[in-house]
Amino acid sequence: ILWILPSPPLCFNCKDETEFRNLIVCLEDQKIRTTRLKTGNLRNIHSSDWPKFFEKYLRDVNCPFKIQDGQEAVDWLLGLAVRLEYGDNAEKYKDLVPDNAKNTDSETKNAESLISLDVNNPNYKAGVMALAHLLQIQPMVITW
Repeated sequence: ILWILPSPPLCFNCKDETEFRNLIVCLEDQKIRTTRLKTGNLRNIHSSDWPKFFEKYLRDVNCPFKIQDGQEAVDWLLGLAVRLEYGDNAEKYKDLVPDNAKNTDSETKNAESLISLDVNNPNYKAGVMALAHLLQIQPMVITW
């Protein structure tokens, strides 16, 4: 989800207070943009009053979570940012197909081929034996 930011962080640690605060400020500045004037002190991430400003910010954007629910609040704010990004650029995103949807046909074919495996086929048995040898597993012989 962080791809919606102009320069997204490669990773984000919600438990790192500085990273947490910087992400909140970045989301507000770049995507949410609802309370820039009302909560200008939110930008002062090193202030001892920052938690009060953040609590007010959460109320201003109608977030259902409190400051104690840090990770949930971030998830909610990211969702809000995505909704706003889509709303601002609906034409840009309307024809996009999720990456996982592109592979659906080949995944279906692969799943069907697994279902139709013939366990009595000599090639299947040879493959299982070769795999067992590679994994250094003693193959079990099961007879029905």
